[in-house]
Amino acid sequence: MKNDEQMFQSVLLRRDEYRARKSRRIRTVRRTAPVFAGFCLTIALGAGYRTYSRNRPQIPAEPDRTEESAAELPSAAVSAEASASVATEMPSESATAAAPVQSTEAEHTASVMPKQTETVTAAVTDAGTNKKTEPTTNQPDKTQASSTTPPDPVTQPGTEPIRPVMPPVQPVLFADIHAAADAVRTGDVSAYPEQEEQQAYLYLYDRINSDGFLYQVKQTDTVSLMDDRGIYLLPYAVYEDVGIGCYVTFREKNYHITFYYADRSLIARTNRIAEYLQSRTGCRSDKEIRVSDTDVSLFFADNGQTYAGAMIDETHYFAVNAAVSEEEMTDFLKALCFEALPLS
Repeated sequence: MKNDEQMFQSVLLRRDEYRARKSRRIRTVRRTAPVFAGFCLTIALGAGYRTYSRNRPQIPAEPDRTEESAAELPSAAVSAEASASVATEMPSESATAAAPVQSTEAEHTASVMPKQTETVTAAVTDAGTNKKTEPTTNQPDKTQASSTTPPDPVTQPGTEPIRPVMPPVQPVLFADIHAAADAVRTGDVSAYPEQEEQQAYLYLYDRINSDGFLYQVKQTDTVSLMDDRGIYLLPYAVYEDVGIGCYVTFREKNYHITFYYADRSLIARTNRIAEYLQSRTGCRSDKEIRVSDTDVSLFFADNGQTYAGAMIDETHYFAVNAAVSEEEMTDFLKALCFEALPLS
């Protein structure tokens, strides 16, 4: 059976593997999506053009007026009597010759009219639609209101700076809380060669410095800090906030507790700790209980672990996990005491 250190390293390893797989999937989607979209667009345009070509009305060619005028010139020299006699002798043939022309023109008109009617109807419909959707004087107000909508808390939380999520950065381990506080106050990231890592750790230190304190567990007769495990600082991640964590023992059981600095924009739009954890980390809530006038969200994992989360104040919360039952977790939460260590 793995000890706590091995479990902790295993969790970190699985997290790194998950991030690597997610990064590969994103790169694959970004490479293939434009090609597939272009292929679909080409097919759609080709099909549309083919349909348009087939349904386009056939416009008959107009007769050459010059040739008709030239053909009519000899008949103008015919005398009036000859014309009258021709008209009198052959009335049926003239009517018969004119009938097909009239029939052809009527058929053409009947074939073209429905399409012309459809075109006019579509034009009227579009015109009516455009009148309804024309911008009004209130449009600038709508644009301004949409720009003030809180952005996605995962990719750009509130007014805080954009925080890097790739490549993944590891937690920073310290011997005790005082060493962690010194590192936060100094904010030195020159030891990290990658710019992404420097930005991630700078945000970690800046966020804690902006609040001005670190949380630490108070040791009592029943709750003891595991000094050999040290104190660690958690950088911001897609599914995890900035935090400070440690290991404690209670009634011969080990508990892992982390104090988090919540996403300000997201927590302002959520009402309960269960709702925040679901939106921020994707962790569901199996049960909500009340412990020492505090709402606690519980999640029971399949591996026997029990997870508990509760708010500390408006922008901070803590999470605890251990291989214990609900009753044991409740007893630990009742015995847990912590305080804020000022950085100044």
